[in-house]
Amino acid sequence: MCDYYAVDAGPGVSQRGTRRDPSVYEMLDISAVAAEFTDYSSGTRTRVRLTLPGMHCASCVWLLEQLQQFDRGILSSRVDLIRRTIEVEYDNSMTSLKAVAILLSSLGYEPLLNREGTERQRDADQREATRRIYLRLGVAGFAAGNIMMISVARYLANGNNIDLSLERLFATLSIALSVPVYFYSAAPWLRSALISVRRGVVSLDVPVALGISTLFIRSIIDLVSGRSEGFLDSFAGLVFFLLIGKLFQQKAFEAVSFDRTVRSFFPLSVRRERRGREDVVPIDAIHTGDVMIVRNGEVIPADSVLMSDAGYVDYAFVTGESVPVECTSGSMIFAGGKVVGTALRLTATRPVSQSYLASLWERTSSRTPRTSYGKLSDRFGLWFTIGTLMTAIVGAGLWLPDVTLAMNVFTSVLIIACPCALTLATPITLGTAMGVLGRYGIYVKNVGVLLELKRVNTIVFDKTGTLATPLPDAVYTGRPLDALEQKAVRAIASNSAHPVSQSIASTTAPFESIECISERIGKGILGRYAGYEVAIGSWQYMNEVCSKVEVEETCDTFVSIDGTVVGAYKMRSCIHPDVASMISSLREEKITTKLVTGDTDRDAEMLSSIFPSSDMTFRAIPSEKVGSVDRLRNAGATVLMVGDGLNDISAMAAADVSIAVTNGTSTLAPASDVVMPADRLRDLPCLLGYSNDLGRVISASLWFTMAYNIAGLALALSGLLTPVLTAIMMPVSSLLVIGISVFGARILSQRFA
Repeated sequence: MCDYYAVDAGPGVSQRGTRRDPSVYEMLDISAVAAEFTDYSSGTRTRVRLTLPGMHCASCVWLLEQLQQFDRGILSSRVDLIRRTIEVEYDNSMTSLKAVAILLSSLGYEPLLNREGTERQRDADQREATRRIYLRLGVAGFAAGNIMMISVARYLANGNNIDLSLERLFATLSIALSVPVYFYSAAPWLRSALISVRRGVVSLDVPVALGISTLFIRSIIDLVSGRSEGFLDSFAGLVFFLLIGKLFQQKAFEAVSFDRTVRSFFPLSVRRERRGREDVVPIDAIHTGDVMIVRNGEVIPADSVLMSDAGYVDYAFVTGESVPVECTSGSMIFAGGKVVGTALRLTATRPVSQSYLASLWERTSSRTPRTSYGKLSDRFGLWFTIGTLMTAIVGAGLWLPDVTLAMNVFTSVLIIACPCALTLATPITLGTAMGVLGRYGIYVKNVGVLLELKRVNTIVFDKTGTLATPLPDAVYTGRPLDALEQKAVRAIASNSAHPVSQSIASTTAPFESIECISERIGKGILGRYAGYEVAIGSWQYMNEVCSKVEVEETCDTFVSIDGTVVGAYKMRSCIHPDVASMISSLREEKITTKLVTGDTDRDAEMLSSIFPSSDMTFRAIPSEKVGSVDRLRNAGATVLMVGDGLNDISAMAAADVSIAVTNGTSTLAPASDVVMPADRLRDLPCLLGYSNDLGRVISASLWFTMAYNIAGLALALSGLLTPVLTAIMMPVSSLLVIGISVFGARILSQRFA
């Protein structure tokens, strides 16, 4: 089932709504309107995000991620099925947003031309999509009920002759009632199948559309020719119950989408300046016009205008290019950029979009594979459809010359073999789990992470900001500093997000008027303030930036002014109270735990009750952390790296899976697969156990679906099922799978309470 579309390199196709007049998209040529959908634009590269309510399955995902085959100006496209959005990056010298929108509409995915940022509008879009299903369901239900009432007369006649005029009236009414069912209620399957065939690809909707069409056309022929009463009652009932199944799917994905947007917890904060006062607030508290202070290494949470004189922004999250961009006062700064050097003062021009920041984080690469929600059924549709058709044809042939029974068998097999329930098990289970974890403060990059966590047998921990409190007490020793020198030291330290620097700064507000700043992650920071050149960092860093170092390595963090070491800070850490019990629980599950930190061994004695000395490594620079992780992986271990994301990025990228522990900063670790607050680190054993249990829930759902379909096919081939009964069984199977998946994921999450 991992070979969906492997046979044909052409694109697959999904549902298609009413084609909109292309002139409607003319407004996208207006720069102000296009800006509403633009996430990033620089030079010839532009990235936009659009909402596509029409996507619903693996075929949609596959096709929409192949847009570059239709327009050479499109560089890449990425789909989020749960949020029903697509991010398209294109060369604006070769194509435009209007051309992208028209292309999507022509493929059957009409974009919503509204501002994506409001939850109210997204809710309205979801309600509209659900309303259309209800309308189709109402038409099919009304027709099915009335056609069945008309059919009662024929059934009660039991072969006796009915007046010819009455017979014609019954036939005419049945046909008149069934036509709207075929062309309106069944339109989603018919349009999807038609577009799929036109492009030479077989999607999962083809067998369903074939069964519906066979039943409808055969019934019309029988009624018009007068050979029999046809199967229009079964046809209308079939479409009615198929729409019930589609409604179940829509409701399930709406629930998962709600969990991933509104209820999800993305633990980032930012410094907001208001009425001369600066406060640390959650990023979703930032609104248009608010002034933000963003420090070196922190992510800019909203599109904004630069108020500082100048600064540098790294757009690696957005473009993949890590060369910082120089910006001057008044420049437009896009969300997702990372401040490099001096802290910047910014005025927000848009509200924060957590879903956009989450998409940037999800887009960044790590060892954990990106798992599409349709991956379970990828490259499965063609062979499944061929197998279903062959089974239906052979089954019908075995019942000839009984044409009526043969037709029932043919149609029943096509309908009951629909793999909708099979493709729901994984996305519904893992999507529900991601929403549940979000409510507990644990944010997961993608569903593949939950599957990868099952394999973890070794965990490597960082110390500062992870196992220890983020802001240790900093005690200064050395040459007494005058007031201006003290201010200069705090000013330089305030521009770094590292916990040691923040302890030295003893303030949440970065100083302005910094002439230049340079930070070496994991080593130190160098800058100029009020005429002083100040360096803060490790003993090794002092040897790099100072001409002469006459002190010994007896402290943790040294300070130099104008090239001379004047003193040092001794840090006193405090280990989180739940660390010992958490490590003990992991070891009970046969998981190896190790400590690899860049700090000195000042806390070795305090940690000796938790880690054996052989499992602790101190003074490890980032490259040495990577080496430790690589050695464990080369020895056959599946490694989970847990750090604060500040100087652990390389080690996180080297590990099989990684967790960034946050402490109220705006630092987004691109290599991390999970983000969780420090006070939830005690739940790490529960998270690993939960991932194992989710695998069992998925397996149970898949085995149930396979058994259900095999039993249904056996009954269909034996001639014991009518098309209406198979149409009832199909949504029932989807409902049962959704129930198993959602109930299992939710009931197992109680361990986090």
